[in-house]
Amino acid sequence: MLRPYRFEHPNTEAMEMVTRSSYVIAAFLGPFYILYRKTSGFWPSVLLMVVLTGGLAGFWALALTFLSNRLLLFALPLSVVIVLMIQSSFVMQQVRRHFRRKGWLVRAP
Repeated sequence: MLRPYRFEHPNTEAMEMVTRSSYVIAAFLGPFYILYRKTSGFWPSVLLMVVLTGGLAGFWALALTFLSNRLLLFALPLSVVIVLMIQSSFVMQQVRRHFRRKGWLVRAP
């Protein structure tokens, strides 16, 4: 899941790294990580963040209504972790797609 990448420009030999900490930052900051990297995909990541936040709020409302207290101890933190993983992988996919479109080579160190 947290696979690091190295992007290399074929002409200028410039290099950009995406490490495991980049996934954590992308999970919590989402679209702002895309702005930091100066890549495309800001608005799709904003839309995903809004959808995931709404889905999480809806799940919590249903879970608090219908689940027992013991299940809530597992369901609520697990739902937050799943949402963060989805956002992180989507943002990293946007970053990889941007570099590939620009002609950069994608390598796994």
